Amino acid sequence: MWIPIKTLYLNELKVQDELNRRGEETFIPMRYEAPELTPREELIKYPLVPAVHNLLFIHKQYDKKWCDNLKKELDYPINFIKTTSDAVDFATIKDEEMNVFMKVCSPEHFGTKYKTLDELNAKTGMLVRVKRGALEGIVGKFVRYQKRHYIAIETAGICALMTIRYSDVEVI
Repeated sequence: MWIPIKTLYLNELKVQDELNRRGEETFIPMRYEAPELTPREELIKYPLVPAVHNLLFIHKQYDKKWCDNLKKELDYPINFIKTTSDAVDFATIKDEEMNVFMKVCSPEHFGTKYKTLDELNAKTGMLVRVKRGALEGIVGKFVRYQKRHYIAIETAGICALMTIRYSDVEVI
């Protein structure tokens, strides 16, 4: 089970470090960022940076008391994402769903976009399965966004959009 967390003030990497020191498994969607170069630089290094700021996932069996204690114990402010605004319990993500999301979020896949559900303007799309390529077997929503086709994988209110050709998917 995975629990999504919102950090504040771009502290997701600091919160991740603290949780990892405590022995917790965490995940932050990362991407390679193109650095600003001067004409003299020859070797280009692309640093890994968070793809979605202030978002972190903890691999932990859900326990509301543990979550409440963690909020008090951490040196950085965090909020647990709720399923709805008036919900008492926090959102959780099944391992299978998170494994798919982590595969799609791999920084090795260039061009992945991250959008909230609001930014996608509730795009309707058909349910498809990828039939070839690095994402073979993944099921998601086939959407058109900014004149391109993507497979959208949604979790915790964030959609990972991967560019894909219509010929690489099959409708379910």
